[in-house]
Amino acid sequence: MDELVLPSFEMDCRDWFVVTPDDGQIPEELDGSPVVAMLSTVVIGESTFRPASGVLTLAMVDEDTPVALPLAGGDVAAELVDVDEDGRGMRFVLPAPHGRLALLAEFDMPEGRDPDVVERVEELMRSFRWAA
Repeated sequence: MDELVLPSFEMDCRDWFVVTPDDGQIPEELDGSPVVAMLSTVVIGESTFRPASGVLTLAMVDEDTPVALPLAGGDVAAELVDVDEDGRGMRFVLPAPHGRLALLAEFDMPEGRDPDVVERVEELMRSFRWAA
């Protein structure tokens, strides 16, 4: 395969800082998977600072893909239900229309799964749409 073309997609990233490999600030691959973008956000309270970061990579959906549950209120994203042993992360699969290609969205929350941070991640995933 000489070239891989990902369909266009849209997300509401107003609360996120997004960097792509085109910016030259992140690697083109992560663990052998092509990187589409890296995202960062923070929820700031009166005395708290709760960051989260995410990475979007290309993936293939096949029989080895963990079970995923559709995200309530979303059209595309499904949360992978594989074990998150340390309670600091969330993973979503975003299958492309009519194919086995997908985006994998992996989020890390160093301060743990704070409800406000989880809501921000879920809001971002609910906003995901494949563009026409």
